[in-house]
Amino acid sequence: MQFTIHNRPIEELQTQALVVFAFEDRTTAEEKRADALLGGQIKKLRSSKDFLPRFGRTRLIFHSVFPRVLLTGLGKQKDFSLEVFRGAVGRAINEIGNLPVKNCAFLMPKTARIPMDEMSQALTEAALLTDYKFSYYKDADPDGIRLEQVTLVAEKQDAKKVAAGCLTGEIVGSNVNAVRDLGNHPANVATPSHLAEHALAIAKADRNIKVKVLHRTDIKKEKMEALLAVSQGSDEEPKFIILEYRGRKTGPMVALVGKGITFDSGGISIKPSEKMEEMKYDMAGAATVMGIIKLASQMKLPIDLVGLIPATENLPSGKAIKPGDIVRSRSGKTIEIVNTDAEGRLVLADALDYAKKYKPALIMDFATLTGAIVVALGDDLIGAFANRENLFPKLEQAAKITGEKIWPMPLEQDYEQFIKSDFADLRNIGTTRYGDSINAANFLKEFVGDTPWVHFDIAGVAWATREKPYRPKGATGTGVRLAIEFLKKFRK
Repeated sequence: MQFTIHNRPIEELQTQALVVFAFEDRTTAEEKRADALLGGQIKKLRSSKDFLPRFGRTRLIFHSVFPRVLLTGLGKQKDFSLEVFRGAVGRAINEIGNLPVKNCAFLMPKTARIPMDEMSQALTEAALLTDYKFSYYKDADPDGIRLEQVTLVAEKQDAKKVAAGCLTGEIVGSNVNAVRDLGNHPANVATPSHLAEHALAIAKADRNIKVKVLHRTDIKKEKMEALLAVSQGSDEEPKFIILEYRGRKTGPMVALVGKGITFDSGGISIKPSEKMEEMKYDMAGAATVMGIIKLASQMKLPIDLVGLIPATENLPSGKAIKPGDIVRSRSGKTIEIVNTDAEGRLVLADALDYAKKYKPALIMDFATLTGAIVVALGDDLIGAFANRENLFPKLEQAAKITGEKIWPMPLEQDYEQFIKSDFADLRNIGTTRYGDSINAANFLKEFVGDTPWVHFDIAGVAWATREKPYRPKGATGTGVRLAIEFLKKFRK
């Protein structure tokens, strides 16, 4: 999909479909301009209530000036936000996708509250994220018609800001879609070695990113026995992937840790067969970290980042870890493996301890960690746990801007007793099944020490089983935009 800016009179616009946004309780100057060309047709539709510009409502009309005009509702002014706008753009893109058109144009609305560069970035992001299709393993579309070009129509004085925002939106949207691709590839393709190769390809294309891959012998030297234990049941070699981006070299280092379980059967504590095929996305945290590093470099963020990815499969076999086994983690703490399906926290334990080598100002980990967080928060909210309360306001601000919502969760001190083992320092699941997302976070906390740390349990949001605005079914890439927005303003 290509994007262009049109800043000449709207009468000169050549497009197969024009999208006009409309508020429920206000007629914008942009809508009036379009309506004048359409002979007052929009006003007539409003008056007859054949078009009510509530959020998500659309109405397709035909006219001699433009072949097609798609009216798209924004709802009430007081409820308008960047996320509302993304949702409206997504609805429009989906509607246009059902039409035999290869190009369309959006008449950019103006509001006093949101700058035009932010509006154009949101529009471009939403267009790319909505139009995303994972078609690697499918025959070509029999219709053969895909939206190829999108034009943003803006006034001349806004053209530079709109162009700048559009460029940023292209970079962001493309990177999130690359993260989605990683999560959607099947596990026979997206192996630990595949993740390592992807990281090396990122570094090859970007000289500001350095990558190092630790193989089994290197992992043994680092005494990452928890990671090795999870990998025992698989014939695939485990990898520990390290990506570094130095955008400042004198600023605070932030460590990003991503769970890289490329397929999770549950191991000996095997999962039910229903929906097990979706467990190919259990490496969404790893994909998220790679996406953040790549995007930070492309946006030239003035921050130093290191990404750490423990990658392996979790499978049952004669060599696999068993319930009751005890392993020693890199930190020296011993762990009783009570349930082999709680493997994510095991590989993260070694990665979090390794992160402390960098003396980071902050550790952020991303993991599809617990089913409990899905029960608690559903599929639209990220469960966020932090050992510093002052991290939450900035995270919530970033969530509001990006629409990637978080919910602050407690690290309940009284629950720490549930992860104490009778036979080792820790057990990998709690003694009670209640509050497992908290038990898992408390387990991870044992390996970060005093370093400021935030844990994102993305189990509910990393995979979409229902269509959402600008989020097709499958891997979502959620977390990349949130982290980048937070890191743009991060200070030690």
